[in-house]
Amino acid sequence: MIMLRFLAQGTLIALSCLLFSIPPAATASIRPPPPPPPPSVSNGSCIAYERAALLSIRASLWNPNFDFSSWQGEDCCTWKGVRCSYRTGHVVKLNLRGKSNCYPVDENRGEISHSLVSLQQLRYLDMSCNNFNGAKIPEFIGSLPSLRYLNLSYNWFYGRVPPQIGNLSKLTYLDLKPSDSFSLELYSGDVHWLSHLSSLKHLDLSHMNLTAAVDWVHQVNMLPALRKLYLQYTGIRNRVAFLGQSNLTALEVLDISGNNFSTTISPNWFWNTTSLTYLNLKGCNFRGPIPDSIGNMTSLEQVYFQRNNLMATMIPYGFRNLCSLKILDLEQSNTSGDITELMERLPNCPSNMLQILDFSYNNISGALPNWPGPLTNLTYLVLSGTNITGPIPEWIGALTELVSLELGGNRLNGIVTEYHLKGLKDLKFLGLHNTDLQIKVSPNWIPPFKLQAIFLASLQLGPAFPPWLRSQTGLQLLHMSNASITAIPAWFWVAFSRTNFIDLSDNEITGTLPATLEFMSTQKMVLSNNRLIGMVPKFPRNTEYMDLSGNSFSGTLPSDFAAPLLEELILYNNSISGTIPSSICSLSQLVVLDLSGNKLTGEVPTCEEDSNSQMSSLHVVNLNTNNLSGDFPKVLRNCQYLVFIDLSYNKFSGDLPTWMGVNFPYLALLRLRYNMFSGKIPVEIGMLQRLQFLDLAHNKFSGSMPDSLVKISAMAQSSGYSYALYQALLSGQGLQIYNSVYDGVYSMDKVSVLTKGQQLEFSLQISYMVILDLSSNSLTGVIPRDIGCLIGLRGLNFSWNNLSGEIPKKIGELKQLESLDLSNNELSGGIPSSMETMTSLSHMNLSYNTLSGKIPLGNQLGTFDASAYIGNIGLCGFPLTPSCLGNRSGQPRYKDDGDGLEDISLYLGLTVGFAFGFGVVFCVMLFKKRWRISYFMFVEGLQDKIYVVVVLKWANLKEN
Repeated sequence: MIMLRFLAQGTLIALSCLLFSIPPAATASIRPPPPPPPPSVSNGSCIAYERAALLSIRASLWNPNFDFSSWQGEDCCTWKGVRCSYRTGHVVKLNLRGKSNCYPVDENRGEISHSLVSLQQLRYLDMSCNNFNGAKIPEFIGSLPSLRYLNLSYNWFYGRVPPQIGNLSKLTYLDLKPSDSFSLELYSGDVHWLSHLSSLKHLDLSHMNLTAAVDWVHQVNMLPALRKLYLQYTGIRNRVAFLGQSNLTALEVLDISGNNFSTTISPNWFWNTTSLTYLNLKGCNFRGPIPDSIGNMTSLEQVYFQRNNLMATMIPYGFRNLCSLKILDLEQSNTSGDITELMERLPNCPSNMLQILDFSYNNISGALPNWPGPLTNLTYLVLSGTNITGPIPEWIGALTELVSLELGGNRLNGIVTEYHLKGLKDLKFLGLHNTDLQIKVSPNWIPPFKLQAIFLASLQLGPAFPPWLRSQTGLQLLHMSNASITAIPAWFWVAFSRTNFIDLSDNEITGTLPATLEFMSTQKMVLSNNRLIGMVPKFPRNTEYMDLSGNSFSGTLPSDFAAPLLEELILYNNSISGTIPSSICSLSQLVVLDLSGNKLTGEVPTCEEDSNSQMSSLHVVNLNTNNLSGDFPKVLRNCQYLVFIDLSYNKFSGDLPTWMGVNFPYLALLRLRYNMFSGKIPVEIGMLQRLQFLDLAHNKFSGSMPDSLVKISAMAQSSGYSYALYQALLSGQGLQIYNSVYDGVYSMDKVSVLTKGQQLEFSLQISYMVILDLSSNSLTGVIPRDIGCLIGLRGLNFSWNNLSGEIPKKIGELKQLESLDLSNNELSGGIPSSMETMTSLSHMNLSYNTLSGKIPLGNQLGTFDASAYIGNIGLCGFPLTPSCLGNRSGQPRYKDDGDGLEDISLYLGLTVGFAFGFGVVFCVMLFKKRWRISYFMFVEGLQDKIYVVVVLKWANLKEN
């Protein structure tokens, strides 16, 4: 028995020793199985209450941007976006990121369900791009203690960021940026909650409102593990020069671009962060010189200083120490100096790593050096918009890695030959526009590169189209405007049939467009201001922008445009005739329609036959200067996004529709002059609260002006402008306007518009104009007494109507008014003295009314000549000839019936009566001696009495 016991013990000891000698990896297979799952685990690997929580989260996203089609069955761990722990079965990852479109939608997309708290083991949560339009970030988001990754970006949350997020002490990644604009504000006035996230490595609060976060630098400094910090466009403003102790020893990426600091770029706390590899300070309005301490950031790879005011700074010599620098972007940073000296200050290391160099739009001068220096590895060389002179050096052709060469907008001159280009085998972008360069290569030369974009505008390339471009069939952008080209070869339409953007405007191209145009895949085509003739062909099916304005196209428009994606159609200033085809109704994506300056006739299609073809996306409609007729176009009724409507110089008639006030909430410009509209101006026009340009002149409107005119809020604000109109003009810059008697110095880029019938282009300046013109109609009644409420007006024209009553006293409140025309009416009374305060007035016409009294002369009123007042017999004072004797009040002493005859009779009667009376007395005294002696004795006696009275009074005064 003893022997058996020892044998058993020895066996156990041997087995123990053997087991302990085996490596851990080898024992894994003989470890005991994991404990059985708790009772709450279902037959699959999904915990029941967590599955219920997931379904509740799904239900709260009632209009989701995530594909939930796989969320079926009992095993939630197999659902898309869900990941569970293989040991515990708990949900540890939830990725509900929406589809690629992260832009907001009109409807609310629900909210985050409180059931999320049930997922206590959750480590990863991504619910970005789901657009909770107007919802708030819930406070319970801070009740997930295991969370390490949180991404709620692009959800358009609104309101305050809950400080409970600071409870997520294990968080390493946090992204809360709401969007790329401030349409809905997500803000945090106090960011002390950040200091509790000591494990944070990635922080992105871009486009949030942090204007009240005063101590943000010190709170960020309490995150020692932080590597990436994105705070662009957050409104942060304070400046911290030095940190007592910087804990940001791991910070690699710092992006605070788009914040207006308005201070010196140095000293600042970030210059001591030597671990930086990416520094983005663009658009921060920093000033002063870049410090030499940047040379201590030897790991810096990317630097963005563009759009700052660096006081015409030079690049410091410290840049030479940045041997890791790959990107240096100083675009529009007020950098100055000689280009050769600037290049000498670039990193000059045994292994140059600089790949992107951008000095564009600075005050840089001099000629490019004859050596490449540290630029041998460049892929992007951007020197556009500077003052660089001289020829292009030959070493440019030796930059074999170059992908983009942008030298446009300089004073470069000389000849570009094949030698300059033959080594650029990887070149994709070539920009030599707006220079004095000449390109002279062999007609048979085939370049080694395959360009994607080329800018050669304003170069003398013509008269023939450059044949060496025939091989560039992969071009996506071709810009060769104002290049003296007179003809397009037949191969052009084939070689560039897949080019997305073609701009050959402002040349002298003749001929017709090919019938095969519709088979091209071009999205944007600009052939404006040439000499093209013939009919307008069908457009490329994929085209989005077509500008054929300023040519000599004739005939009718195509019966089928065949371009369902067309957004902008600009055909003004041609000779196109016939009617507008009904096929235009199929352009459901159309945003800008400009057919002005043609010979179109008939009515505008109503598009009522097909309810799906309503062109409801229209923002701009310009049909001026045609022969169109009929009522106000009904097709516009469903175009609720309209900003710009110009139907002037046509034959439209009938009443204005009352539905305009409701259907056009964004309308900023309505121009209907020189038509035959009649009836009353509808009261509903006052509902167009964004209307700032209203021109109904030269029609047949009757009745009185609606008082609602003075309630248009866009005309009642002293500052600001229509952003919507600005954007509309920006997209359709070819818009035209017939300018006439807006008697004032309004300008389209300082071009006077006083000339009647002169055709000028709309410029972006018109978005600042506030005009009200109702002239040359048959309006009656009085001028609204509250017209002074429209303090934003710059032009007011009520001339050539039948208006009566007095000029409202409040008209003097129009301090920004530059042009006022009330001529040729029946206005009466005096000119209000309040007009003396109108200091901006440069043109005024009050002629041919029945105004009376004295003309005020204060400020601008004293600068107008008599033509401003002619035809008002009752007016007096400068600059008119009649003076206002004995009338200081400025009002007439006698009522005038309008023709001045009563005043003439009065003065004539007084004169004749005085002469007759004096003559009778004189004749009697001449022939009656007794009467003559008696008269002189009476006078002599009266004289003695006066003398005695005066002497006595003087004696009394001396005694007293």
